[in-house]
Amino acid sequence: MGDPRRRIIRTPSHQASSPHRARSFVSVTEIPMRLGGFPRMLAILSALVLCNLCPSSGAGTPHASPATDEAEVGYQRDVQPIFNRRCIACHGCLGSPCNVKLDSYRGAERGAFGMNPYANHFGPYPRTDMDAAKTLEQWREIGFFSVLSEEGSGHASRRETSAVASEDLLDGSLMYRFLEAGSAYNRPGFSRDALVPVYAKRFAYGCPATPYAAAAQLAANPAMGMPFGLPAIAAGDFNVLKRWIAAGAPGPTDEELRAAAELARPEEVAHWEAFFNDPDPRHQLVSRYIFDHFYLATIVLEESPGERFRLVRSTTPPGEPVDIIGTGLPYEDPYAYAGVNRFWYRLSKLTQAPMQKNLFLWRLEHSDADHLEQLFFGPDGPGAHWSASAPLDPPWGIGNPFSIFRAIPAEARYRFLLENAEAVASGIIYGPVCNGQTATYAVKDHFWVFFVRPEDDVSVQNPALGLATWNTMMDRSVFADAAYVDAYDKALAKLRPRGWSVDAIWDGDGNNPNAWLTVMRHNTNVSVVLGRQGGTPRTLWLMTYSGFERMYYDTVASFEYWGGDLSKLQTLLFFNFLRQEFQDNFLTLLPAADREPIRKTWTQGVGRLGLLLVPFDAGESPQPDAAVNPEEALNGLIKAVEGQFSGKIAGPPDRLNPDIKPAVDLAAPISTFADWERAVSTLTVTQGQPFTRFLPSVIVLRLDDANASRVYSFVVNRVYKSQYTLIFQDGQALPDLYSLSVYPTIINGFPNLFVHLDMAQAAPFLDALRKVGSAADWEQFKARYGILRNSARLWPFYDWINDWNFQHRQSEAGYLDLSYYDVPE
Repeated sequence: MGDPRRRIIRTPSHQASSPHRARSFVSVTEIPMRLGGFPRMLAILSALVLCNLCPSSGAGTPHASPATDEAEVGYQRDVQPIFNRRCIACHGCLGSPCNVKLDSYRGAERGAFGMNPYANHFGPYPRTDMDAAKTLEQWREIGFFSVLSEEGSGHASRRETSAVASEDLLDGSLMYRFLEAGSAYNRPGFSRDALVPVYAKRFAYGCPATPYAAAAQLAANPAMGMPFGLPAIAAGDFNVLKRWIAAGAPGPTDEELRAAAELARPEEVAHWEAFFNDPDPRHQLVSRYIFDHFYLATIVLEESPGERFRLVRSTTPPGEPVDIIGTGLPYEDPYAYAGVNRFWYRLSKLTQAPMQKNLFLWRLEHSDADHLEQLFFGPDGPGAHWSASAPLDPPWGIGNPFSIFRAIPAEARYRFLLENAEAVASGIIYGPVCNGQTATYAVKDHFWVFFVRPEDDVSVQNPALGLATWNTMMDRSVFADAAYVDAYDKALAKLRPRGWSVDAIWDGDGNNPNAWLTVMRHNTNVSVVLGRQGGTPRTLWLMTYSGFERMYYDTVASFEYWGGDLSKLQTLLFFNFLRQEFQDNFLTLLPAADREPIRKTWTQGVGRLGLLLVPFDAGESPQPDAAVNPEEALNGLIKAVEGQFSGKIAGPPDRLNPDIKPAVDLAAPISTFADWERAVSTLTVTQGQPFTRFLPSVIVLRLDDANASRVYSFVVNRVYKSQYTLIFQDGQALPDLYSLSVYPTIINGFPNLFVHLDMAQAAPFLDALRKVGSAADWEQFKARYGILRNSARLWPFYDWINDWNFQHRQSEAGYLDLSYYDVPE
């Protein structure tokens, strides 16, 4: 909170001095020539086949000096930094190959599990998030098996081992065998032929559960070494990991763990824990509401820079070590789950490395507690009039915020979401729903999001909307959704008989940039950013309080990533209804005659059937002599909406994605960054350019000029006839409508290609790019300018870009994921 522009951030924070900043799994595959002492660990390494580890130094912090051959290997000093810079690119969060998570010793120790929750499956799978179990024994009961060594996990000090024992530990370590294989076969320039078939079945990949099965797999395909499809890790790093595994894979010492958990500003943590644990029943209900919406967020306390936290529920009170109550969903009963009669909200310090793809920030200043107090309880604010009849201690286990939190004034709830809209939307965009196969197809788009003012939002002024039951609000069926939309429209007709106009859009009260969001969602890449970015998009949303809550609970609070495909299909369908509702809300700002033509332009093909399922006020038919130009009307509306916002909300003019293009000869030399940006802008947000259909979703480009370097993200905005198509969606693509947006920073967490240019190459690069007109042209262009995944240049560039990210974006920065780098998305 505090400065609204800083209140919500879309990516993970980074701790420049923390030894935990990033932890990664080092897996490299090799043909095991020895089978002795082979534990099930092999199973996982096989899955690690999809991981990316490699040589080189780490990113974000000064690289630790590796242990010498004589020195004892320390986990925090020597091992985790290698994991951070070479392994968590694939093994950093949910859905990693074989569920191996290497951002911490706890993750490395728990090992692997052969059932990936993101694979297609009918029934539910076990949860694999790190809150699903507390002890190693519990992970083994779930089915996780070691990837370190049968004899080698769980020891914080070096064990006394003989040469024979060390050899047995290496023989029995899946991690070592896969790393050894990678070191043998993944030399720069290696063949990339093995990549495509494996990536095509990424989520269905089987993890061999026995050493014999793994040995057979490696014997059949030696190229499956780790890092899979990437250059081998450096010899020095390999030696460190080998000696660590041979020593029994010891973890951090007790002293290291205590140092990592130590708080820089304990009084700030105590301040916020006191706020969340106020015993007053109204305060407890508000804390419960906040927890539902921010349990996935990374919290940054402005008065405690360099530290990151998450809001959790604990069996222990403030002042004692946190004991997380790890329910799968935020509204599940913590008392029943933990078997306790009391719990506390705690700020649990995060020490593992942040991943760019799934972390987003909720920034809090010390004074924000006073603001929240005024917002929810102030006598003159939105929270002044609590319901006297609604319960202050509603039942648990019900994912319906309209019913559970109805005692809290609806305007207070909505204003809380508005003031933190980027963070709430980031939970939707970066949360587990965006990793899960079926559910992700709900949107592939680039769009702007606006919000209805509380005073013009019927779901704030009349929360029940005249419906007979609160259940209709969260019923995901076609008929219930239609009933909700119909009820909202009827209630709106009473509140504003002439409907909404542009002045019904929330303007951020003149200073809150959360009023205008830009969202990008293309294949694996997602981003939410503040303000007007990326150029004018093809579609726009206007969200209401009830719509915002419905979408959040559908895709975040109630989303079971471990659930079967049927539940994910329900999430997809309901999301599409909501998307259609928000687009329709925006279209009602158009003259009546222009609404339906634009609606049918935005949704074509099989999606037209979906339009019939969502009630829409198309207005009166135009008069026969009316001159109707829907596109001109839409452009005029967008300009009118932009006029509603101050520069602080909209952001500065987008020099890289302007509507009016400068006159630039792309064949002419480029000598400055300003010249470069003018030249690039001639290629952006312009439909019909052939090269856009061949580009991957995101290219991250470094441009050097003397001693200065800048970073740009090239993002392709793809267009489809419909967002309703689950299968064969790419067959519904409209490539003639694709466009390119360019951003002067890192956007999204899954780069598909790196490019490194000096200024002398800038003009030839752009000239060659615009001339790409076929798949063959693209392959030649990529080979000339791109850094391919089998290139010796890959790891030096990866280290540089991660360092740049942490240095320039600081708490917004996380490690980039290479799962979809230089392979089909």
